[in-house]
Amino acid sequence: SKCDMLDDELKAELKIQLDKDFINIPYLLISSVAQQGLTELKDKLWSMLNES
Repeated sequence: SKCDMLDDELKAELKIQLDKDFINIPYLLISSVAQQGLTELKDKLWSMLNES
């Protein structure tokens, strides 16, 4: 949450680190205040629920 507080460069660095540290674990950068990534979050949750 609060990804709106990060600039694009820091987001890119964070994604690289997350990809390295959490292999095969899905993640999304979201911000409820800025309404960023919420549609992707809902879509991912529905997709995961439908898979099980």
